Order: sequence, then C-alpha cells, then structure tokens
Amino acid sequence: MLARFLRSPSLLSLLTCWLFCFIVTAQSSAQDPEWFEEDADLYRAYFDFSGMAGGVNDAGQGLLFVPLAQDEESLFFADLRGNIFDNSSAEGNFGLAYRRMIDDQWIAGAYGFYDVRRSEYNNIFKQGSFGLELLSIEWDFRVNGYVPNLKQKRVDSLSTAYLSGNNIVMRAGEERAYWGTDFEVGRLLKTFDNMNVDAELRGYVGGYYFDNSAPGFKEIAGPRARVEFRMFDLPFLGNGSRVVLAGQFQHDDVHGSQGTGLLTVRIPLPGNGDSQKLTRFQRRMVNPIVRDIDIVLNQARGPEEHTKLQLTGQMLNDITIIDANTVNAEAVFNGAGTDSVVLFDGSAGTISTGTGFVFNNGQLALAGGKSVNVVGCNSGAVTSFSYGSQPTVIGANPASDVFTMADNSSIVGMDIIGGKNGIYGNNLNGFTIACNTITSAFEDGVHLDGNTNGNITGNTFVDNGLPTDNDGLEIENFTGGSITGNIARGNKYGYYLVTVSGGIIRDNLAEHNVYDGFDFDTFNGGTFTRNIAQHNGEDGFYFDDDITGGVFSNNIARHNGNFGFNMDGMTGGTFRGNRAEDNAYAGIAFFDDITGGTISNNVAVRNDDGFYFDNDVTGGTFSGNIANQNRYNGFWFADDVSNMTFTQNSAAHNGVNGIKFEGTVLAGAMISENTAIANDDDGFDFEDINGGRIVNNTATGNLEDGFDFDDNFVSGVLRNNTSIGNAFNGFDFTSPIQGGMITENSAQSNSGNGFEIDIFSGGNTATFSNNSATQNSGAGYDVISGTPQNGVGTNSGSGNGSNNGF
Repeated sequence: MLARFLRSPSLLSLLTCWLFCFIVTAQSSAQDPEWFEEDADLYRAYFDFSGMAGGVNDAGQGLLFVPLAQDEESLFFADLRGNIFDNSSAEGNFGLAYRRMIDDQWIAGAYGFYDVRRSEYNNIFKQGSFGLELLSIEWDFRVNGYVPNLKQKRVDSLSTAYLSGNNIVMRAGEERAYWGTDFEVGRLLKTFDNMNVDAELRGYVGGYYFDNSAPGFKEIAGPRARVEFRMFDLPFLGNGSRVVLAGQFQHDDVHGSQGTGLLTVRIPLPGNGDSQKLTRFQRRMVNPIVRDIDIVLNQARGPEEHTKLQLTGQMLNDITIIDANTVNAEAVFNGAGTDSVVLFDGSAGTISTGTGFVFNNGQLALAGGKSVNVVGCNSGAVTSFSYGSQPTVIGANPASDVFTMADNSSIVGMDIIGGKNGIYGNNLNGFTIACNTITSAFEDGVHLDGNTNGNITGNTFVDNGLPTDNDGLEIENFTGGSITGNIARGNKYGYYLVTVSGGIIRDNLAEHNVYDGFDFDTFNGGTFTRNIAQHNGEDGFYFDDDITGGVFSNNIARHNGNFGFNMDGMTGGTFRGNRAEDNAYAGIAFFDDITGGTISNNVAVRNDDGFYFDNDVTGGTFSGNIANQNRYNGFWFADDVSNMTFTQNSAAHNGVNGIKFEGTVLAGAMISENTAIANDDDGFDFEDINGGRIVNNTATGNLEDGFDFDDNFVSGVLRNNTSIGNAFNGFDFTSPIQGGMITENSAQSNSGNGFEIDIFSGGNTATFSNNSATQNSGAGYDVISGTPQNGVGTNSGSGNGSNNGF
C-alpha cells in the first residue's frame, strides 16, 4: 500500500510539506530549548568516511555531521555528503534534520535532502528527498521518499541507428531518474560487554521500490537486509568515534542479487563536548541518517524515430540503394530526384561509370560501410550509422567527370578513382563534399568552377592531375563556406584556389605533392588558418598575386623543396602566426611591393633566409616576427623601405646577418625595438640611410658588427640603440655621414671599437651627441676624419682601450 501511495509525485510533494509542518509544530509545542548556551553542547560534529564494495557500483562516501542547534533532548543538524563511484559518477547530498527525545524511550526524527548527481554519462540529475524515523536503544523504524526531476537525458553512446525498410531510423539512448521509496526495520541483536570497547550488533530488514513510467524503464523493487557490527569511543580515536563493519544483501529484477560490504570510520571534530561520552540513548541522536546513497538511475532506448544526417541536416528517408548490380545506375541515381538520398553499397563489388552520376538539387550520395553521425529527429540524440560495404566508384572515361554536383547536394564517404575530375561543379551553393577519397583523376580530384559557397571537409586527394599538371582540389572563386580537415598527397599540386574572397580554409594538409602544396592567385578575404604544407617538391604555399584582405594565420610550411611561403605582394589583410622551418629556400618571401597590411608573430627557422622582401616596402606593419638559425639572413629587405613599421622582431643565430636592409631606408620608416643576437655576421646591416627612424634596437653577441652602415648616412634618426658584446665594432660607419641625428646610442664590451666612423663629410649637417661607449676592447670612438656639425664633447665612455670621449 505504501508503494502505491508513493507512486504519485504529487502525493510525495504533499508529504514533504507535511513533514516540515510536523517539525515546526513539534518544536513550538515543546518547552523552548536553551540552544545557544555554550555549556549545553552535548552533541559534536564529526566526519564519517565510508567505503562500499560489491553492489551495483563500488563507492566511497564522506559525511559531515554538523549540529546547528541543540539541547539535551533535541537536535537540529546538517548532514552533508559527497559520494564517488567506480563508474566515474559522483553525487552530493545536502540535508537538514531534526530529532527529539520522547519520554526518554524514543527519538522521533524528520529530515529533507537536496541531491545532485553527475552520472557516468555526464548527465546531471537533481532530486528532493525526505524521511521519517523512530529510534530507541533497541529499535529502528524509518521510511524515505525520493522525488527527482523526471526529464530524460541523452546517452548517445547507447543510441543505435539502422536501416528499416528504406529509412534510416534510430532508437535513442536515454537516462532517467526514478522516484520511489524505501523503508526498513532494525533491532539490536547483541551487545558485547566483555570487549575493551563498547560494541553492538544490529540487524535490519526492509525493501525498496523505484519506478519511472517512461517506456522501456523497468521498476526496481525488492527486499533488503543488512547487519552492522558497531564499535564506539575507540581509545585511539577518542570519545565520539565509531567504526562500523556491515554486510548488506538486496535483490531486484534489474540488478539481480547484490551483496555489499561496508566499512565506516568516524572522526569526531573538536568542540565543547570533547571529553564527554554519550550514553547509548544519547548516541542514537547522532546516528547517521540511513537513506539511499544515490539518485536511482537507469538507461534504456527510446522509441524508433526518423533521423537526419548530422553533417548536412538532411532527412534520411526513402532511400535508394545502388550497387554493382544496379542496371543503368546513372539513370537510377538521377531519377531518384530532388532532395533524395542514394546509398552506394560496395558489397557486390566495384561500381563503374562511363558517363558519370549527375546530382539533382539537394540530393545526397551516401557511401555504405562508412560510419556517419545521424541525429534523431525527435530526441536530438546523435549516434553513428553504417550499412553495407565501402563502395569504390571508378570513372572509366577520362573525358567524363565521375560525379557532377548541384546546389545543396552532398556526397559523403565515397572512394572515387579515375575520371576526368572525381567531382565537378559549377557555381555551387550550399553543397557538402565530405569524407571522400579521390584518387588518380585525369585532371582534378575536385574541380569547382564559378563562385563556390559550400563545405568541403575530411576528404583525401591522392595522385590526381599527374598527366595534366593539375590538382587535388581546384576552386575558381571561393566566396564562403568552409574547406576543413582535408589531405592532399601525391598530386601534381595539392590545392589550387584561383580567388579566395570569403569563407574559412582550416586544418588542411598538403604533403608530398610534386609541385606546390597550396596555390593561390588572389587572396582578398576570408580566413586561411592552421593549414600545413610539408615535403612538397616546390613551395609549401605559393601566391601568384597580392594579398589584399582577409586573414592568413597560424599555417606551417616545413621541409619543402623551394620556399615555405612564396608570396607576391601585400596591400592589406593580415599575415600572422605562420611558421616556416627547414625549407630549401627562404622561409617567408615576398616578391612584389608591400604597401599595407600586417605581418606579425611569424617564425622562420632553419631555412635559407628567414624572411625575404624583394621589392619596395612602402607601408604595412612588421611586428613580433622571429628568424632563428637560418642559413643566411634572418630578415632581408632587398629594396627601399619607407612609411612602414618594423618593430619588436628578433633574429638570432643566423648564418649571415640578423636583419639586413639592402635598399635605402627612407622617410616614414620606423625600425624600433628589434633584437639581433649571435648572428654569424652583423646584427643589423644597413645600406643608405636617407630618412626614417632607427630607435631602441639591440644587437648582442654577433660575430661581426652590432650595427653596420655600409653606405651614406644622409638623414634620419639613429637613437637609443644598444650594441653589446659583438666580435667587431658596436657601430660601424664605413661611408660618409652627411647628416641626420645619431644620439643616445650605447656600445658596450665589443671586441673592436665602440663607434667606428670613417668620415664626417665636409659640409655635413650631422648631429652626433650623447652617445656612450664603455668597456670596448678598441677605442670608444674611432673617428678617422671630420667632425659632426653638432654634438662634439657630449659623447662619453669609460673602460675602453682608448678614446673614452668624443
């Protein structure tokens, strides 16, 4: 009768309200306890640590018992628990309870809990629970009720999808909490007066009933029995301690028979009652509340439901199957119509086509034997589906495309060999090409003409375009969508994108292609990021025209036969966070003018030159780039620079110069806060200086000069630069200084002269002032001839081989 009563969650809620009314009424009718008097603290807080093994799950529990208010006959307390289980689930229980002695014979108690559980499937469940208890020295009576949130949670790992008729359907795995009740009666069986510690043996019998009315979820009900051997006030733990050894048995139709062993150790916490030893009856006031230790859960599969392909969202109904035995398969495919689903099954052997398969708008070609994720239309659950065997579709005619796409069409999981192009399309929108392997096409693995806006993901392009110098993937104008997670290997060219003006191109790999990994004509928008080009015969990334916009970031070029990044010019956009290493030529090279944009935080390591700029640089920002251990120069500007910013870049351990400006530095150029360390020639190597600002740079430990000026210093500012510990001179001016401002620079501990100046030319307008030379092996200032117009006498030094001032 009790189980039937508690089947209704609404009745459980009413009982909860009654429970708390009982507590308030009982307290108001009693004599007011002296709860807040410190000398009345009889009941102490404690920790219980428990371990349980042998049941549905092994578990560990920590329990904190905290008296909140008390006198000798009543106790209001908090019961806080944390549980961990061997299936990686966990639960917290947060309870408040009230107990009161009645006639010195019985203790009546009531309590409520809020429970939160994270299941082994990472679902979160919550419930309210309550209980009533009646205790004496000899007897225990208790009943508990549990009211969880009954909404189901997804368990995708338990879902299953299969072909039913001509539909792909699923039964979704789900997890639910059970409402229910348990009860037990216990009795003191024996006391052990002859032991050194106070000990007793108690036995309990009872039962439990839990249920959820959802289809497929069986009720969990059965008997339960438990025996406990308890020892109190152990000498090594002190008064208030307890050790319990217990064994429990229960049985239900869902879990079968379960035998559980339990060990609990109580550690009393310090308090006013440290020295007090409770009587047997008082000890019952601090007995832990006995209740189910976890929210009762179960898993099942829901009713059969229709599915859609997670990748595209297309419904998987009314499926047509094509295999090697299908007569006139091309007509069957096209005849399936708009928005149809055609499943290619390889179980009967290879599927060959001479004319190719032509898509309708919205049509899906899905490969058998390929695991794809499907989504339940009702539940939203996700699981994998596979049917039959992986098909191989051979294009027998090198003049015909194997598949020709249409708008909003999709091709997933195919193994495509030969044909003119493995997949062809023209001016496509909303399409998907995913998880295909495309091999040995006469021209391109995938060739898309016109404007392209769709998704190309997870494909592999192998050995395509070898007779015709073509590509794994070729797109005329990529305007939107995504190209992600593809691999191009062994093609003549990996990827060729004529124009990129939008979309995302990310996480693609090009390797071991005969020529370039990635080829671009024009890049003026979109995002190109986290792509890798390695071991290609020529360039990793090749640009035939300027970057005018978009973001090109965090790509890697390594071990390629020519350049890592072979760029044209740049007028805008962002080139950021890219890495070039171990390429045969320069790591990052720009062969046309740079007039704008940002080149930042790129790294070039172990290439010929790290960064090479062949033409004029008349704009743009170069910041935070690193060039280390390259065979020649770290940075090499081969032509004039003006109206640009080159800042916070570093070059170390390169085979020639760290940073080389071979052209003229002109007005508007800002070269600041860069470092050149331990390069085999000069740290900074300049030709003509005819404007601009060179400020706050540092050259350290280079094997020739820190700063080397090979041609005329006509105008501009050289200020606050530091040259330390270089093998030759700190600052070397081998040609006339005709003008400009050279001020506040420091040369320290160089093996040659601090400042080596061949000539201040006659009629110069130069200012040479407030520079410092210290601890250089040669002269602090070695000026062969001439004097500057301004600054003589302001330059200082100490500890040099000679000439500490100028």
